[in-house]
Amino acid sequence: MSILPFDPRVFRKYKVVSCPRCGELQAIRATSVFRCRYCGYREKMARVRILYATDDAREIVEAVKRLRERYGGRVR
Repeated sequence: MSILPFDPRVFRKYKVVSCPRCGELQAIRATSVFRCRYCGYREKMARVRILYATDDAREIVEAVKRLRERYGGRVR
């Protein structure tokens, strides 16, 4: 069993992540298991790339918009 580095952002209420399989950006509220709403991929949150995290719902909407403009909707 490997020990992954601790990321305190996983405990924030809202997170922007990119799916490891399809690369789609999405806002989520998961803390233990990630499920992509585009391709259905499931993975532990410890293995998912968190791009932004906050406890404010309005802030997360703006963050998704900014990141989609920056990356064109997908991050690999």
